[in-house]
Amino acid sequence: MYNGTNRILVVGNFGYANHDLSGQTVKTRVVYEMLLANASKVDFFDTQTLCKKINIFKLFNKVIKCDRLVYLPAHGNLKYLFPIYYILSYIFRFEIIYCVIGGWLVNYLKNKPIHRAMLEKIRIILAETRKMRNDLVVEYGFRNVDVMDNFRITAFQPEIHEEEQLKLVFMARIDPKKGLDTIYNLCEFINCNPVNVSITFFGPITPQAKVEFEHYINSYDFVEYKGELEPDEIHEVLNNYDVMLLPTHYYTEGLPGTVIDAYLSGLPVIVSEWLHSREFVTDGISGYIVPFDSNQPIFNQKIMKLYNDRNLLCRLKQGAIQRGQQFKAETAWNIISKYI
Repeated sequence: MYNGTNRILVVGNFGYANHDLSGQTVKTRVVYEMLLANASKVDFFDTQTLCKKINIFKLFNKVIKCDRLVYLPAHGNLKYLFPIYYILSYIFRFEIIYCVIGGWLVNYLKNKPIHRAMLEKIRIILAETRKMRNDLVVEYGFRNVDVMDNFRITAFQPEIHEEEQLKLVFMARIDPKKGLDTIYNLCEFINCNPVNVSITFFGPITPQAKVEFEHYINSYDFVEYKGELEPDEIHEVLNNYDVMLLPTHYYTEGLPGTVIDAYLSGLPVIVSEWLHSREFVTDGISGYIVPFDSNQPIFNQKIMKLYNDRNLLCRLKQGAIQRGQQFKAETAWNIISKYI
C-alpha cells in the first residue's frame, strides 16, 4: 500500500507534442492524473519525445532516481527499452509496475522467452482484462498479475433522454479496423428504410480511411462528422446521444476507452465480439454483442430493435450507467495503491 514516500515515475506515450488522443495516450494520461491526485511524489516522461535523441538521457536520469516506475508501453517500447529498465531496476533498486494497454500482450510474448523471464520478476503486471490475467498465469506461469480496469476521472452524472430520433454515435479513431464498413452498410440500410435515425462520428481520421469516410459523410443527410472531442467534454457531449457503435475488427482489443466513455455517459453499446468483449458488455443489459464476422444483418437488427422499443433502450441506458461505476478512478486507485 502506498506509504507517501515513494518517488513515482510514469513512463508512456502522453501524446502532448502532437495532441494525440488515441486510446494509448488517454490511458497514459489518466493513470498519471490519478496518481497525481492521490500520491505526493509523482513525475512523468513522455516517450513521444524520444524522437529527439538527447531525451533518452533525460529519460534514464529520471528512471534511475525513482522508487516505482509505472510503465505503459506499446510494442516497440516493450521490446527495446524494457530490458534496459529491467537491468536498471536491479542496479538502482526501483520496482516496475507494468500497466498493460490493450489485449495483445499474451500473443506478443509467445516467442520472447527473455522478455517473459524478465516480466515474471517485476513488481506487478496490471492487465486490463481478467482473461489476460488468467492467460498469463496459465500459459506462462506468471504469479505477479492483477487486474486494473481501464478507467476515467470524472464526476459527470448522466441523464436519460427520450427523443423521437434515435441518435447513434461512433467515437474512436476513424480507421477501417474499427469496423467502419459495418457502419457504412448501416447507412445504406437506414437510407432504404423509413426511420428517423442519425449517425454522428467523433475522432481523428486516419489517412487510410479519409477518402471513403468523406464519401459517406457527404452522401447522407443523417450522417455527420464533428471532429475530435477534448477529454473534459466527452461525457457531457455523448450524453446527448442514445447508442455507441463499435463493431471493431481488432480481435485483441483490451477494454476500449470508447466503451468506458459510453457507459459513463449513459449510453449502451453495440459491439462486435472481440476477444474480451463479454467481460465488459453484458448482452441485453448494457448493450449488445454481435458476431465478430459476418455480423451485418444482426447489427442492423439490433439497431431496429432499439428504434422500435424505446422502453428497452431506456433499460439498456440504465444498465450502462450501472456498469459505468466499475470504471471510476477510485476503483483503479484501490488496485494500484497496493503496489506503489
